[in-house]
Amino acid sequence: MNFLVRQKARELLKSGNIQLKNSPISLRNKFLGKGKKVTVVTAAYNAEKFIRKTIESVINQTMGMDQIEYIIIDDCSTDGTNKIIQEYTAKFKNICSVTLQENNGSPGTPRNIGIELGTSKYITFLDADDWLAHDGLESLYNILEETGDDYVVGKTVKVESGSESVIGEFASIKERRSITPMDVPHFFYHMGPTARMMNLSMVKENEIGFPNMKFGEDKWFFTDVFFKVRSVSTTKKPIYYINRT
Repeated sequence: MNFLVRQKARELLKSGNIQLKNSPISLRNKFLGKGKKVTVVTAAYNAEKFIRKTIESVINQTMGMDQIEYIIIDDCSTDGTNKIIQEYTAKFKNICSVTLQENNGSPGTPRNIGIELGTSKYITFLDADDWLAHDGLESLYNILEETGDDYVVGKTVKVESGSESVIGEFASIKERRSITPMDVPHFFYHMGPTARMMNLSMVKENEIGFPNMKFGEDKWFFTDVFFKVRSVSTTKKPIYYINRT
């Protein structure tokens, strides 16, 4: 993908057609704010049933909310999603809310807005109906800091009524450090955004982004990531819970 993949996100941020609160790139945060360790990006659309649990899972991370930059993009929801987001934006200055006036039909552009606004060393993505393990961010962050790798993936657990199962188990079946993506069997089979953290400057400098597609935008993004990373790590620790209840 070329630089145009994030162009729509840039244009929206420059336009007057969005509502932006607690922007990480505002003058106040640039000069007075303390740098955060991790940027978490959530693209939300009509998620009022679950998004409170999603947000709480970020707030209650063992890393400490003061070390997290949380960017939530509401893609023109028609239910009470935005009202819930604004509750948390009012309480936490490091929760940034972006309210779009027109639905994109894809999480691609909303996630790209999060990339554009992110200022932390690392970035991760969290869907609006899922949640993180209590120590999920700290586990991934510590591995990246220890290894200097560009990318790390942990265990994704799918939660269904009365059962749990592991998604893409080959990527989280054992601890691996500082290897290439090619060294992980079937590493390219599961390329969703769950349970992974990556170097934000690597994403930005290589103009990596999500195409605004209804299906398959994750594969485009992570294919580009894998061609740019120098080394990756994997961990057996549960990091991310996909809600299928």
